[in-house]
Amino acid sequence: MAKSPAHRFGQIIGDLLECTLIRHCQPIANEYGMYLDYRHPRPARNNQSEVKWIDINGNTHKLDIVIEYQGSETKIGNPRAFIEMAWRRYTKHSKNKAQEISAAIKPLVSRYSEYGPFYGAVLAGEFTENSLNQMKSEGFKLLYFSINAIEDAFASQGIDAHWDENTSEEVLQSRVEQLEALTKTQLQLIGDYLINNNTEQWKIFLMCIRNALERTLESISIISLFGDAKIFYNIQDACAYIINGDKEIAFTKDSFYRYEIVVKYSNGDKIDMQFKEQQAAIASLNRLI
Repeated sequence: MAKSPAHRFGQIIGDLLECTLIRHCQPIANEYGMYLDYRHPRPARNNQSEVKWIDINGNTHKLDIVIEYQGSETKIGNPRAFIEMAWRRYTKHSKNKAQEISAAIKPLVSRYSEYGPFYGAVLAGEFTENSLNQMKSEGFKLLYFSINAIEDAFASQGIDAHWDENTSEEVLQSRVEQLEALTKTQLQLIGDYLINNNTEQWKIFLMCIRNALERTLESISIISLFGDAKIFYNIQDACAYIINGDKEIAFTKDSFYRYEIVVKYSNGDKIDMQFKEQQAAIASLNRLI
């Protein structure tokens, strides 16, 4: 079945957004000696094009951009940034898209928390304030281009990118044909216009990415806990144990309970870990190198 001109129009805008972000994020990855992955055949994934990562629950998610530490065309690295992109013409679809992005990214951030990955979304078109605030409340860094910003960018190359539910199929098809006739250079100019005319937003988004990529280890706090867990069934007995029970604790190897480790970073990130086994604690700390 042939795609409607409205669907094709949106697809072209989405592709432009993706190509623009790849071009503008690549220098950042290069600056920090990291690998920027995006949709393209990559030997490290058997030349498959889709960027896929498995989350903490074992589910696979397709992603737009991932910046990897020690990654290359032939080797999958450790994720340091997850960036998703979305275009929506009407606000009625924006909340669902925001929830979809969150459902894909948050479990990935949980799985790879030791790497402190940046996670952000580049949104364009019509998104409600509620959907934007929801993502911000979940820790997402947002770069948002309004529908007016998108229309202005295309107008810079003589394209009328405005349409609504009353725009006829014939008019939309004519504009799609105009878009498909644009050269690669013209498309890049539209993307650059979008970034250059939203400089403050881009600078803030870029600063957040840099903060994540630049983070350095500040301190590692380790507490060794000894003693058996005590279970009480009323407040009075629990308080009495706290007052007097420490006299019973013998700090011996046999009474070791667990390690509690807190790792702090320069950008404010903090990792809390608990381990019963010595080797598990050492292995997790080594993964942070």
